[in-house]
Amino acid sequence: MVKNIILLFAISFLFGCNYTSTTEQTETADNTEISADTTGFYGEKISGENPISGNELKTMLESNDSVWVTMKSTIVTNCQHSGCWMDLDLGTGEVVKVTFKDYSFFIPLDSKGKTATVEGFAKKEMIPVDMLQHYAEDDGKSAEEIAAITEPELAYTFEAIGVIIED
Repeated sequence: MVKNIILLFAISFLFGCNYTSTTEQTETADNTEISADTTGFYGEKISGENPISGNELKTMLESNDSVWVTMKSTIVTNCQHSGCWMDLDLGTGEVVKVTFKDYSFFIPLDSKGKTATVEGFAKKEMIPVDMLQHYAEDDGKSAEEIAAITEPELAYTFEAIGVIIED
C-alpha cells in the first residue's frame, strides 16, 4: 500500500509540471528554466480558441471592472530577469501588463516580438510607484530612468493562468 502511494506521488510529480515546450530547456545563472526556442505552452495548457484583440479588451473594460478572456497579441517587452511578466500590445499604442498566476510559471527571456495567446483575468488598476520601479528594473532600465518614476499609473493588467507563444 505504501509503495503504491509513493509510486502515485512520483507519477503525479513527473506529470504535474506547469511547462511544456517544443524544445529542451536550459537554465540561467539563477536556475530559472528557459527554452532555446520561445514557442510552446507555459502554465496551464490553454486552448487559445476565440481570442480577442487588445482593442476589444479595452472596450470590454470600459463597462466591466474585470473580465475573464482569451487574448492574442504581440509581446512588446518582457521581464529580462526571470521572465515573470510581459507587456502585450493593445493595438492603440498602449500595453497590458501580463503577470502569471501565483508566479507558478515564467516565459523565456527572449520572447519579445513573438505572438502570445493568454487566458485569465484582465482589469484596469492603479500600479504603485514601487511596482512600476520594479518593472523598470526588470526591463533593464537605467538607475536614472527608474528614479524618474515618481507617480502611480493607471494601467491595464492581466493575470494569466496559461500562455501560448508562437513565432
